[in-house]
Amino acid sequence: MVKGLTNPLAARPVPLGNLLSAAARTLAAELDAGLAAAGFTDLRAAHAPVFQVIDPEGTRLIDLAARAGMTKQAMGELVRHLETRGYVEVLPDPTDGRARLVRLTALGWSVLEAGLDVVARFDAHLDAIVGAAEVVRLREVLVKIIGGAGSTYVRGGGETVGVLRVD
Repeated sequence: MVKGLTNPLAARPVPLGNLLSAAARTLAAELDAGLAAAGFTDLRAAHAPVFQVIDPEGTRLIDLAARAGMTKQAMGELVRHLETRGYVEVLPDPTDGRARLVRLTALGWSVLEAGLDVVARFDAHLDAIVGAAEVVRLREVLVKIIGGAGSTYVRGGGETVGVLRVD
């Protein structure tokens, strides 16, 4: 068999997965820049899952991991990083002496507020460049992609995976 002289993918549209990954990297870079501008230079978008899934009164590590679609070990690494920098505290769970709760500190709440500001600015930017209705539609389409039949990403039963509740 003779190999073609051109890449057969070159004539095709850019794969959707590549575009979605690039969009995710763009959003992460915006969050990184916004947090740095707010003075949180030791945080990255990779730490966002903790802030996205934690309850105001605190949350057990295993629940944080499940909500974020991460392993307990990976979430533990994020929590340790945030704890050593004063963004979260780890305390005994008053309802179970064997368990521990992760709770935001005042500094952690400041990060959450800064992150919300970044997200709001980016959402407004998206509304301005593609239109608010298109952004709503995009969210709907992405939820369908993530939770679609046959998806290997979402586990059954409407379980929270990857900081997204899919029913």
